[in-house]
Amino acid sequence: MIIVKQIEWDMGHRVLNHNSKCKNIHGHRYKMEVSLEGDIISEVGNSSEGMVLDFADVKSIAMKYVHDILDHGFMVWEKDEKLVNFFKENPELKKIVVPFTSTAENIAKWVFVQLDDKYTDVFKTGLKLKSIRLWETPTGYVVCNRDDK
Repeated sequence: MIIVKQIEWDMGHRVLNHNSKCKNIHGHRYKMEVSLEGDIISEVGNSSEGMVLDFADVKSIAMKYVHDILDHGFMVWEKDEKLVNFFKENPELKKIVVPFTSTAENIAKWVFVQLDDKYTDVFKTGLKLKSIRLWETPTGYVVCNRDDK
């Protein structure tokens, strides 16, 4: 069975080498779906009985390892010298320095890696992260599966 939980955050970035307006500093309201798969928990009397995983647990992990790190921050590619220097001169500003250009595809892959080992198979039901779906705009999203990371 597959369960899905959505979270959203606001974040700025730029795609340094892009040949359109995306090379400029801008931001998005990102929306993410975390998809997990596993069998239903059958441990009698457990508060998660009948679930793949409690949605509250799915959310709290996604909030801690993605939302709280990225929300109202600016993702900076470590090779973007202008912005790296800007943030060095302004250390009070929230930045997330990454080793990749911050396309939706690369961000989804980064999110998958951040979350992959956080959803543990406590009940031995085969629980695992199946995919990350990440919207950068209301009409455009990417999907990162296990094979993509």
